[in-house]
Amino acid sequence: MNPVRWKYLSGILFVISLLFLGCTIVLPQVKTPQNAVYRGPAVPYGNSTTVVSGYYIPVVEAGSKVTVSIDDFLPGAVDISVFPSLMGAISPEGVPVYLKTPLINSSVTFTANATQPYGVYVISRNSTGFTLVVEASYSSFYWLNTYASIGVIAAMATGILYYFYRFSSRRWVVEQRAIREARGEE
Repeated sequence: MNPVRWKYLSGILFVISLLFLGCTIVLPQVKTPQNAVYRGPAVPYGNSTTVVSGYYIPVVEAGSKVTVSIDDFLPGAVDISVFPSLMGAISPEGVPVYLKTPLINSSVTFTANATQPYGVYVISRNSTGFTLVVEASYSSFYWLNTYASIGVIAAMATGILYYFYRFSSRRWVVEQRAIREARGEE
């Protein structure tokens, strides 16, 4: 086993793991205008004709505008609720921002009070179809921060491997030089 080769390989893996860790930290912070279109309703539960569809709006910066539009439904057959939520959850955490039973295609624009995610519930009676459009500025890589712990573990593990093989390769080079000198090859 030549530890010099392993040193280079572990060094490359260390750099890759540091890049991965950097991406899991930096990319979720880059927010750009997004336009998400959802068609509903979701799959009904059991034999019910009333369906609750939930949608997640990733972390929106405080002071930025969020627009939620609902179109293409039977008048009075859907209820819509927009509310603050917790990270990764579609459960209400506070007073709804918007709660309505629209009779025509409608839209709501609000300014985020805090840096937080939002949730949208659409209750569809008689499995009425609808189109939900969400326009907001958030990171399309919001899911990457869940892998930050893997990036830390990978960086630590490959850093330890790199340190070990760097030390081993120096020792191996000295041993090989001593073997060649003992054989009289130099």
